Amino acid sequence: MSEGIIGFHGQGAGGCRGLGRTAVDRQPAQVAGAPAGGDGEATGRRAPRSPGDVRVEVISGVLAVVMVIGVLVLLVGLFVSTAVWVSGAAVFVLTNAVLWLLGKTPAGRRNAAREARDAARHARAAARRAERAEREGQAAATAAEERRAREAEQALRRAVRALLDDLPARGTPQDEAIAHCLEKSVAVRDPRLRAEAERLARRHVAVDERILCIARSATEGRERPALLILTDRGAAVSHKGVSYRFDPQPEDVIEGLEVSWGRLTVGELIFTFSHHPRLRIALAAREEAAAAAPSAAAAQRPVQRLIRDARDAELAAVDWMRYLGFTDAAATPVGSDAGIDVLAERAVAQVKKEGSRTTRPTVQQLHGVAAAQQRSALFFSMAGYTPPALAWASQQGIALFQYDLQGTPQPVNPPALHLMDAADGRASRAADASAATPADPTGGTAAP
Repeated sequence: MSEGIIGFHGQGAGGCRGLGRTAVDRQPAQVAGAPAGGDGEATGRRAPRSPGDVRVEVISGVLAVVMVIGVLVLLVGLFVSTAVWVSGAAVFVLTNAVLWLLGKTPAGRRNAAREARDAARHARAAARRAERAEREGQAAATAAEERRAREAEQALRRAVRALLDDLPARGTPQDEAIAHCLEKSVAVRDPRLRAEAERLARRHVAVDERILCIARSATEGRERPALLILTDRGAAVSHKGVSYRFDPQPEDVIEGLEVSWGRLTVGELIFTFSHHPRLRIALAAREEAAAAAPSAAAAQRPVQRLIRDARDAELAAVDWMRYLGFTDAAATPVGSDAGIDVLAERAVAQVKKEGSRTTRPTVQQLHGVAAAQQRSALFFSMAGYTPPALAWASQQGIALFQYDLQGTPQPVNPPALHLMDAADGRASRAADASAATPADPTGGTAAP
């Protein structure tokens, strides 16, 4: 049996070699045109096979099937009889030997090389598909992340716009702005919190700042929480009877999970924003409100004047009243002036350079004189005003200003803020119109 198979293989192999050479001789152009070792890879097609190669491949396939049958017979023989097991083992060994011999023939080596090249080509194609799929997956993930970021940015802008639109107008009395913010909190009915917030705002929040939100610090035990007022230009903190200004920085912000409201650290204090609005929205609104705040026309404002005595303060008030729109303002003579230091056709002003804050009776006295003359009342104080004076003047429409040693006043109540905003607006418009007007190349003289 073995001799018959081997003899048949020898004849087949010899025939294959003869047929293989004939096929190669008959197709010289195809073989010469294919690159060495490429087997048609340059063109993307497999090189043609000779009839001998096909026969060897078919014989190898049949022998492989016979070898599998031999393995099955061998396994069955383990449970049936020794003869069956020996027969299966003999078929397996013989077919394996014949396949090995076929692989050593030229046709077998060509088929093996072709199969190796096909396997390598398939592996490279699979690798390219996997790489392309990975790139597409990364591109899809990047696009999804960018889309989520855009959606989050749009949602943040909508929330910021809704918060700013809901806030009271710039220059609203601080007690009204605080009451509006506390309406969004569960502590709206806490009178102590509202009184503390109003005291903190009077001390450290300017009248032209917009109060965005109010937060309390996290505490343990019975310790009273600290209070923070966040505005469009900074923040004010009150803790254990001490109050101060604070400018939040990015490193002070603690971001938690996506659903977290956020926390703000001020030294050892941690303020939790567990109510409206979220910290991220409040800080973004702070940036947008600060950017949209009207800029002062510094170049058009009066020149600073060193305040050495009361007369210097009165002359500085004259300059600023003219800037505020009372262009005929003039200082009254030194002496008994019935409480009037600056007089204009439509307004009167009193100027105080004292170490103590101006009280309500003093403001009421100026209001009585102005009402009798049917003129507007303005007050300039270096030390500031008591809370009753601020509240009463705001109700009566009296503009209160606090000036420094350079004579520059700052509005401290809504009527004063409205006057200053209107004056800055006029100065800005005048500056823009002057810049837009082309210069006269003739210097104002008639052309010859």
